[in-house]
Amino acid sequence: MRPIARLTIRFAATVATVAAALFLTGCGDPAPEYGDDPRAKVSIAYLKTLCTAESVTITRDIAVTGHVAANDLYGEFSRTIVLCDDSGGIEIEVDSRRTAEIFPIAARVTIYCTSLALGDYGGRIMLGAAPAGKYTVDRIAESDFGRYFRIDTSSPQAVTPVRITIPEAVPSLVGSLVEIDGLTFGSQAGLAWCDTDPQTGGYTDTERTAVDASGNTIAVRTIAECKYRNEKIPAGNGTLRGILEYFNGEYSLRITNHQILFPQGGQDTPAADTATSAAPPRACPSDGRY
Repeated sequence: MRPIARLTIRFAATVATVAAALFLTGCGDPAPEYGDDPRAKVSIAYLKTLCTAESVTITRDIAVTGHVAANDLYGEFSRTIVLCDDSGGIEIEVDSRRTAEIFPIAARVTIYCTSLALGDYGGRIMLGAAPAGKYTVDRIAESDFGRYFRIDTSSPQAVTPVRITIPEAVPSLVGSLVEIDGLTFGSQAGLAWCDTDPQTGGYTDTERTAVDASGNTIAVRTIAECKYRNEKIPAGNGTLRGILEYFNGEYSLRITNHQILFPQGGQDTPAADTATSAAPPRACPSDGRY
């Protein structure tokens, strides 16, 4: 379902400009930071600049470290986690429907990227397994988690959202956890976050439209697996926290950890404060790809 109105912001930054800015923040330091591990640590933002085509397999010995900002704790992301560091965030495609248990919110995760792939999906960069078919990346199999991931749940650190306004959505923030204040859903308040299919009665992925005081709009996307899909959208003005997404010229927001901060309705306590005690990682069955 397309929203009534939505904000369209075109990419204006060139790859060269972005790459230069990333190195100014220290993203290009090639010095290994893993003790005896020879792999070089790079930032998430720098990693994303390596995606120079629709799909690029990583051949360099590099690694990134960040903290988990999104998983399937509330069903908001299916078989996907979002990892953030000080430079930005990125979606990682994984073949598991229990990511809240394996990759708890605020856990520190290191990803050893050699032989993984970066994919460009309509302008949004994702990390996953090298594709064997039509996708820009495949999902990383659970049997390979031990090869690519180091997960530390001993010292959880919640990701701090970047506070922005709708017009401040820019390419460098795609994949990051952001917070937008002063939003309202207008006449869509009272509707469920997800519509239902009139023929099957099942829930469908749905976009609603949030509006700020200046009339700027942004689509808010909720997938059918979301656990609060039938919850009513709150009235009034409030704040949303979520992952900034992008597809073919348009930005959208996907709420994370049920962080719908409205005076009435929604979740008024950040879930990251209560979601860090998941069980240690353990293997769970894989059920396919996209």
